[in-house]
Amino acid sequence: MATQTSLSPRPIPKRILKLDQTVVNKIAAGEIIVRPANAVKEMMENSLDAGSTDIIITIKNGGLDLIQIQDNGCGIRKDDLPIACERFTTSKINSFEDLTSLSSFGFRGEALSSISYIAKVKITTRTADAVCAFQMEYGLGQPLGLGKLCAGNVGTIITVENFFYNNPVRKSILSSPTEEYVRLAEFVTKYAVRYPNVGFTLKKFGQHVADIRTPPSSSTLENCKLLFGNTITRELVLVEGETDKYHCKVAGYVSNPNFSIKKITFLLFINGRSVDCNKLKRSLELIYAAHLPKNGFPFIYLSLELPPGLIDVNIHPTKAEVYFRFEEEIISFIVTLVQSKIMASQTSRTFTIQTQLPRSVSQGSSTMDIDYQASLSPARGPKKADPRKMVRTDYREQTLDAFIRPPSVINRCLHSHGGGPSGSGVAGKVSEAAPETNNDDELKVISVKSRLVAKRCRRKISLTSLLELKADVEETMDANLRRLLAEHKFVGCASYTTALIQHQTRLFAVDVSKLSEELFYQMILYDFGNFGICKAAEPVSLSGLMETALEFSDEPIEDPTEREAMVERAVELLMSKGPMLADYFSIQFSKDKELVGLPLLLPDYIPPLSDLPNYVARLVTEVDWTKEKECFNNIARITAQFYSFRRDFYAEAIEEEGDKAWKWTVQHTLFPAFRSMLQPGPMLHGDRTFVQLADLPHLYKIFERC
Repeated sequence: MATQTSLSPRPIPKRILKLDQTVVNKIAAGEIIVRPANAVKEMMENSLDAGSTDIIITIKNGGLDLIQIQDNGCGIRKDDLPIACERFTTSKINSFEDLTSLSSFGFRGEALSSISYIAKVKITTRTADAVCAFQMEYGLGQPLGLGKLCAGNVGTIITVENFFYNNPVRKSILSSPTEEYVRLAEFVTKYAVRYPNVGFTLKKFGQHVADIRTPPSSSTLENCKLLFGNTITRELVLVEGETDKYHCKVAGYVSNPNFSIKKITFLLFINGRSVDCNKLKRSLELIYAAHLPKNGFPFIYLSLELPPGLIDVNIHPTKAEVYFRFEEEIISFIVTLVQSKIMASQTSRTFTIQTQLPRSVSQGSSTMDIDYQASLSPARGPKKADPRKMVRTDYREQTLDAFIRPPSVINRCLHSHGGGPSGSGVAGKVSEAAPETNNDDELKVISVKSRLVAKRCRRKISLTSLLELKADVEETMDANLRRLLAEHKFVGCASYTTALIQHQTRLFAVDVSKLSEELFYQMILYDFGNFGICKAAEPVSLSGLMETALEFSDEPIEDPTEREAMVERAVELLMSKGPMLADYFSIQFSKDKELVGLPLLLPDYIPPLSDLPNYVARLVTEVDWTKEKECFNNIARITAQFYSFRRDFYAEAIEEEGDKAWKWTVQHTLFPAFRSMLQPGPMLHGDRTFVQLADLPHLYKIFERC
C-alpha cells in the first residue's frame, strides 16, 4: 500500500526592507571597535593628528569600565562638537581624491561614532583661542543635551565608560581585564617607539605610578631602552636605507644575532601608521633563522615612508592593513637591507650555556605515587600529521661534525704539492698569513679566524658604481630560491661539484660550482675594501705567472721576443693598477713585481692555486680598466670564478687522503655561507643549478608509502 507524503507549503518570500540607520551604525561599530585596545588606538591617533606632544591614558578594569585619553593638541571647535560623534564626519579629508595624498591617521569619520554606539562618551575640549573649555556627552552618535562650559587646558579629554554596556554577548567573550590591558599597552608601546617626540603615559585608574611613561623630545633608542630594557637596546642595529626607484625610505632598529627572544617582536609602521604585513614578517624571520638558535626570534622595528599615491589605506575599517604598489620589490629591498646590516654586525657572537643539575625525587614519594599522579592527567598528544606532507628534518639542527675538522687537505695542497702547469711549485707558495707584526719569528702564520677578528674596523665605501652593482644583485634576487637556501637541510655530496639538499618535502641536486661562484662574486661586492689577506709564504713572480699562462694558452706565442714584450707589458699594467687592487681587493704586489697576497673571502677556504697563472692573465686581458663600474664588475667576476669550488680543487690530495676533507668544506664552509649570505638571482633558476629530484607527496602516489 503506497504511503502519501505530505508536501510542506512553499515559503512565502519575505520583503526586503531597508535597515534602520541605528541598526546599521551598531553593526558597523562592532566591526571597527572589537575590543578596548581598538578604541585606545583610534583615540590615540586622533591625538597625534591634533599635534599633541603629551598624551595621558587612564584605564580602569582593562578598559571595560573606563578609558580616558587626555592630550594637549589643538582641540575641537565648539561649533563642531554637536556632530563630532556622527558617522562619516571628519576634518581629515574633503573628497575621495584626498586619499591619494593622505598624511593623517583617520579619514573615515567612524571611530568616535562607533565608540558612542557601544559605550558612553564624554568630550571635554578647548582650543587656543577659547576662553574656557566646553564639555558634551554622547550616546548612539548624538549629543545628550546642549553641553556646558567648564574649566580646562588647551587640548582634548575623551572619556569612555561602560564598554559594550548594550551588547552583553560581545562583552562576555572578551578576555579578562588583565589581558585586555596588556593588549592596549602593546599599542601604546608601538606608538611610543615610533613617536619619540611625543610623551606617552599609561596608568591604571587610582594609581599614581604609571606602567608606561616616556618623556617628550626623546629618541627611538631611548624609548626602546625604557620600554624593552637595556639588554635589548645594547644589541640593536640601526637600519637606514632608501631606494630612488620605488621612492621608499626605511629606518628602524633590528636585533643582532647575539639577541633572541621566545616570541618575535615586530613593529611595522608605514607612513607613521601601525600596520601588519605578514609577507615581510615571514621573509625577515627566514633571514634570522640562519643566525638564531632554534626557537629564537628577533626584535624588529621598521618605519617605511612611501609616497601617499602608492598606498591604498581604504582596505579595512580598523586600518590595520594597507596595500601598496611594488610590494614584492619593496619587501625584497627591505630584506636585503636588513640582511646586510645583520651580516655587518657579526663581528662576535655570544652563546649562553645553561647547566642543569640532576634532580632527585624527594623523600617520601615513591615511583608508584609518581605514576599514579601522571595517570590523572590525560595524555593529549598533537594531532597526527599527514605523512605525505610531513617534514621530518629541521634545518636549524646542527651536528658536531662542524666543530671537528678532519686532517687538512688544504694545508697538504699548499705545502706538499706543486700542481702548477709548469711544475714550478706555484701552488705551494701561498699560506694564510697574519697582518704585519713586530714579532715575525714568533708568529709567521695566523689562523683565518684570528685574521678576521683583527679586521673588525670596516670601511664604508659608497662609490656610485659599487652601489649600482649591489642594486643589480638585490633587484634580481629570487625570493623563492632565497627561501630554499635559507631553509635547506644538507643531505650529502653526490659528486665533486654536485650536492643534495632537502627543502621541506622536496629533494634537490645543486651545482656547488655555480653557487660558489655567485657567492664569492656577491661577497666581493658587499665586503669591498674589507677583505682579509692570504699572505704568500714565498713571493711569486708576476712575469713567471704570465709566462706560464702564455705557455699553456690555447694560442701560444712562439716568438720569444714577442712573448717577452707581452709579459713585460702585462706586468707593467698590473703594477700600475697595484694600489687600487691592494686597497679594494687585497690583491697585493711587491716592489719587486711579485704577487705577495690574495683576498681571504671565506674562513677555512683557499682557492685552487694551480689556476693562479690563468687568474693573473685574465686580470690583464679581460678587465676594462677605462670604466669604473665595468672594471669592478670584471675583477669581481674573474676573482669569483678563480675562487669557485671546482673538481680540480682537491684533485691531487684526494688520492692520498680520501674525500672526507673536501666534503667537510662543502658541507660546513660553503653551504652555511649559501644559507646566510647568497642572494640567488634568476640566472641560477634556469640553468639547472637547482634540479628537483623528488617530492614526497609524489613518491606516495607512486609507492603508496615511503
